[in-house]
Amino acid sequence: MIDHNRFQTLVELLNQKELDAVFLAPSSDLKYMTGLNFHPDSRLKGALVTREGKSFFLCPSLHRTDMKSIEDDIPILEWNDTDWFQGAFKKGLQLVGLSSSCRIAFSRGIEAGDMIDAVKGLNVECVNGFFLLAPMRSIKNKKELELMRKASSMNDKMMEALTTYIRPGIYERDIIKFIMNFHESHGGSPRVPCVASGINSGRAHYGRDNDRLIEKQDIVMVDSGGWYDGYSHDMTRTFFVGAPTDTQRKVYEIVLEAQLAAEEKVQIGAIPKDIDSTARDIITEHGYGEAFTHRLGHGIGMDGQESPYISQANETPLVEGNCFSIEPGIYLEGKFGVRIEDLVMLTESGREVINLFPKELTIL
Repeated sequence: MIDHNRFQTLVELLNQKELDAVFLAPSSDLKYMTGLNFHPDSRLKGALVTREGKSFFLCPSLHRTDMKSIEDDIPILEWNDTDWFQGAFKKGLQLVGLSSSCRIAFSRGIEAGDMIDAVKGLNVECVNGFFLLAPMRSIKNKKELELMRKASSMNDKMMEALTTYIRPGIYERDIIKFIMNFHESHGGSPRVPCVASGINSGRAHYGRDNDRLIEKQDIVMVDSGGWYDGYSHDMTRTFFVGAPTDTQRKVYEIVLEAQLAAEEKVQIGAIPKDIDSTARDIITEHGYGEAFTHRLGHGIGMDGQESPYISQANETPLVEGNCFSIEPGIYLEGKFGVRIEDLVMLTESGREVINLFPKELTIL
């Protein structure tokens, strides 16, 4: 069923951006607006919404029975494998009054070739609509925030279980399997986690064959994310198998100081650039500025990464309903790395950190 409040807000956004329409292909944007959880494939499908509030759904015959939840709200234009989608798309534009020149934004979930074929021979200007819904989706309602809390609590439980599993003699890939099995067995849909041990942890987003064996006196960085009930969790912890070296302990304490200080800066009206600077300045003052190689954080919700981004480039004030990560790191390539990540949300009560698993230095 289409959420009519969201639909109306989208219409307002189209008018603000001076866009004639948006085509929402299979993506989290389409799910957000219609509840339909399609995935991109070889048959183009999606909803087109105009700035006048008119709409249609382009639907392959193969998926016609999946339209029952929205067919009372939006005209369904069906196409088959013989005729392909171009004729149905053109008919849809005529149906909503866009037969002349127009500007249409296209969301994620559509291949470039399909977009080109859809507008071929038409006087249509194609516009990047990847972030069109960001002002809506970055502000979570109370139900969404509760789903985010639930997802993060499950990640907390996974990390707790993981502390009894990590030990010398197992491989990085074994830890990956443990994490994914935990979330799947509890009803979640995990993404493949980042598990980086030893020198592999010196790369912010290590992801290779994961065949390194965990050894005594080792370091293991674990970044686990995924979904429960359609909403994301994301958390990073760095563990020590045996006592850390003096340098490892020092780096860990710097990252933890930066992470806690940045969290303290989070409040309604705060500027993401300033929050990023709070963590970055601490790391830089300790001489590791060049080893912090990414933005401080990213928004999270139906997607694992979405607006608002907590970066040097973002000067838009935070608002109630925002949810995002705070994840500083220091990465010493060829040696080791440390990252600590929590999710933070802004509610009517203020800042709320929704990961409760301890982040003080942990020796397993």
